[in-house]
Order: sequence, then structure tokens, then C-alpha cells
Amino acid sequence: MQTMKAAIYQGIRQICIEERPMPKPGVKDVLVQVKRAGICATDMTAFQYNGDLVAIYPKAEFGHEMVGVVVEAGAEVQSIEAGNRVFVNPLLHRSLGATERGGAFSEYILVENAQLDHNLFLLPDHVSFDEAVVIEPFSVGIHGKNLPGAKAGSHVVIYGAGAIGLCTLAALTGSGVEKCVIVDLDDHRLRLAEEMGGIPFNPALSDLGEFLTAHFGQSNDCVGKTVPDVDIFIDCAGASSIPEQFLNLAKAGAKLSVVAVYKKPVEIALGNVMWSEATIMGSFMYNAEDIKEAIRYLDERSTNIGKIVTHRFPHNQIVDAFETACDPSRAVKVVIDYDLK
Repeated sequence: MQTMKAAIYQGIRQICIEERPMPKPGVKDVLVQVKRAGICATDMTAFQYNGDLVAIYPKAEFGHEMVGVVVEAGAEVQSIEAGNRVFVNPLLHRSLGATERGGAFSEYILVENAQLDHNLFLLPDHVSFDEAVVIEPFSVGIHGKNLPGAKAGSHVVIYGAGAIGLCTLAALTGSGVEKCVIVDLDDHRLRLAEEMGGIPFNPALSDLGEFLTAHFGQSNDCVGKTVPDVDIFIDCAGASSIPEQFLNLAKAGAKLSVVAVYKKPVEIALGNVMWSEATIMGSFMYNAEDIKEAIRYLDERSTNIGKIVTHRFPHNQIVDAFETACDPSRAVKVVIDYDLK
């Protein structure tokens, strides 16, 4: 029986590498050798707090940001063959009844009922695995800007300069949106946002509304209140104060795209929604078109998305990788590089 090395979640701050049976593809399946894997906030929640909160359970393979190379394709698989370099869509790579989320942190992963541009996407020849590893979070940011209709000329504010906020900034840059303001309390991350083309703002230093008015100009809500001329706010932070702040700053017709995961309920003043005719919308993950857009931006090299990768570790140092990823003063995106030894 062929085996592989797989990082297994055991509990809070407990990950071990085990020998596990290598998956065997059926006639409609594909076996992918993972080449790069990203550590996500979901993975860090399991590592730091409790995997039950994010459906990562003890003794399970885990991880979902991955790119690799096809090593075996079933006889009935069309348009995909061994040697193809691919992004694996983790939302669709396993059947709904699968008991494990399966494994970007395993050397090999099975893609069931493999279909091109559905659960597998080909990488352009000159896009490296180092570049392509960001496709999953990049697609989250792209979806977050696509839903509210951000386009060239839009005035946009991003809350949060973590990995997803910076991915959203890159998504906006790729689609021609300039001079986006990105709001965070961490000056290290704000400097990175500035390197990526954003306008950084630390709300601990001055008033956000005044800053936005100076940057974008002024507008009004439906009852004539003067507010900043911002079309779209994108929440990648999840702070409980953001919805209320958005409604206080919203001009007539402004939109809030909520990409962040809120762990607790937040009260909303519906009167403020009414007199600004504001829209609050949720942005859940991504779709195939968002993934294709991410790959296109990588192919065109039209963004600075690669700057979000701050650290790389070999597979056998995955615990050190997680410890680093959980330190926001040092890390933004930490990657497991299976080619490092």
C-alpha cells in the first residue's frame, strides 16, 4: 500500500505528521500532488482556539488553500491529464458526504468527479506555484469587490489589512480601481498595504470620516447630511463597530460588502439604512468566475498580490509555520512549500 505524509489536526496547538494511505482515484477522479499550501484564518482558529468552531476535527487531514500537479487521472476524466499544473477548488473537491475536509497539508489530495473550471483550474505556464498559492484567498477578495460592483472610478474603503483585506486591495487594483483606502490599527500591515497601492489609514490617529472626505470629497445621504463620497465599503475585519460606522458615513446608495466572518450578532440601526438607502450585503467565498479572474490577474501580473506571502516553511516544520502564522506582528500569509526540505 502506498502512503503519504499528512499533517493531522489533533487539537489546540497540536498538529502531527502521520503516514496515511495515499488516496486512490476512481474513473472520474484525479490525484493531485500538493506543491504549495497556504495557512488560512480558519486553520489558525482551529490551532489557537477550537477546531469544532470551524469544522476541523481531531485526527482529520485539513487545509484548503492549495495548488499542485496532477499525477493520475481516472479513465473517464476529460480535459485533465497527468502533468497538468492546477488550482484545486476546496469547496467542490470532495462529495458533500465526505467526513474530512481533506488536505492541503497532505502530500496528495483526491479530487472527486474532477471537472475542468469546476473543481480544477489549469495554471498558465509562466505562473509559478509560489504565485498561484494565493488563488484561494485572492478569489475571496475578488468576490467581495464583484458583488457590490466595484469598477474603475469607484471610491472604495477596505476595513482590515490582513490577508483577505490585502487580497481585496489587489483585486480592486487589478480591476482598475485606484486610490482605495485601507483601514487598520497595525502600522506594519498598513505599510504593506501602501506598498501594494493602497492609501493606508490608522483610525487611532485621527477621524476616519474627516480623512475620507479629504481624500474622496463630500456627498450627502438622503436627508442632506454631509458625508464622505464613498461608493463601497468592504469589511474584511469583522469588528463589531463597523456596521454602525458604515451607516454613519454612508452617502445615498452606499454599499457595505461583508467578507469578514462575524462570531457574534451586531445591532443595526435600520433607520440609518432607510435614510441613506444603503445596502448591506454578505460576500460568501467565491465562484468559478472569481477564480478565473484571480488566475487572469496572476497571468497578467497586474497586481502586487505576491507581497502578502511573508513566510515559507517546509512540510515537516508545519507546527513552526502555524506558530508564525498566528503572530500578526510578523506574518500575513504563511505558505507550506513541499519543495523545501
